Amino acid sequence: MRLRTLATAASTLTLLAATLATAAPARADDDPLLCTGSVTVHYDPPLGAVPRQTSQSVTENLGTSGGGTCTGPLTSGTAHTVFDQQVSCLFQGLGDTLVENVVTYHWQNGQSSTITYPVTVVEHAAGQEVVTSVGTVTAGYGLGAASTRVAAYPSLDLLSCLGSTTTQQSGLLTLTIT
Repeated sequence: MRLRTLATAASTLTLLAATLATAAPARADDDPLLCTGSVTVHYDPPLGAVPRQTSQSVTENLGTSGGGTCTGPLTSGTAHTVFDQQVSCLFQGLGDTLVENVVTYHWQNGQSSTITYPVTVVEHAAGQEVVTSVGTVTAGYGLGAASTRVAAYPSLDLLSCLGSTTTQQSGLLTLTIT
């Protein structure tokens, strides 16, 4: 069942990424980039049913380093971001819409892209949680370009949530810079 959910999420992300990559015009000074990969979030303290201040340590691996692919001028990249917010596993989306995310991706060729995501939306559907962030590259490769980041996770286990033992969440990731 979990493999089917992940396969469905992968198909959804691939279709969404292809749509996003063709929807916006390429910037003249940088080639558009579309990468897929993986994302893992560690929670401290563990998520529980009641919202509380929680540190989220997010590791993103794109392209070959994350079991995915990249189309465009880059082949792989990584990012590690830590932020705090009020969150629970039953009300995951409440905090995510309030936190501006700034993520710096480090690419295999030594370049980096810092992207500010002021808008993040969390949706729960078909046994998965889909987190979509829309923003702009504020430094490095793709400066001034639009970026969309979509992470799809299997829905959290209700018993783990009620027992406050949800320490991490892993899923599939798609990133576009256009």
